[in-house]
Amino acid sequence: MTSQFTLEGTRGLIFDCDGTLLDTMPVWNELEADLARKAGVVLNDEQLEELRAAPIDECAAIFHARYGLGESAEDVLSMMDDALMGFYANTAEALPGVIALLERARELGIPCVVLTSSPERYVVAGLKHAGIAGYFTRLITTDGVGLSKQDERIWRLALDVMGSTPETTWGFEDSVYAVKVMARVGIRTVGAWDCDETGTYEQLAEAADIAVRSLEELL
Repeated sequence: MTSQFTLEGTRGLIFDCDGTLLDTMPVWNELEADLARKAGVVLNDEQLEELRAAPIDECAAIFHARYGLGESAEDVLSMMDDALMGFYANTAEALPGVIALLERARELGIPCVVLTSSPERYVVAGLKHAGIAGYFTRLITTDGVGLSKQDERIWRLALDVMGSTPETTWGFEDSVYAVKVMARVGIRTVGAWDCDETGTYEQLAEAADIAVRSLEELL
């Protein structure tokens, strides 16, 4: 931890969805493992990072073209959709500390956006089921804007939406690679650890301005 978290002087908050706002990482991890098993491959860390940074249609295309899964990329996408949509709509819940932090931001008039690699239909369903959809100014998805989270331009878009600057914005992420991209933009970063699949707590602590195991630690 190289700085102290404060909402004083803050003009915008950017939140990742899965593993940061919503307790949904287990369903994604199970899906990745299931698809890899069906394709007969073992994915290394670099391959997993590529898949997690890409929009879901690109993930489906990679599993089909590179690993030979399914009759087409659309076939793989259908497999993924069947597994995920029901979970978001009926099971997804906010992680500890999320609602209290969002409520505090609302009280202070700080705009919040969601920036995610997950499809909009999943995220909207999950945010609604968790009761937190109304806290956000905008939902930015990588497939919706055609930019990966590895592209600095998507983070600058979030700043533009909120009318904030990097220095007056906090970004919350469970993925080490995304924390590093935000840091390059100059956004203050909170590494919100959820599981080691997206980066260990120690890796997040090294990359982020602040690392927490729960957003409750910030309250």
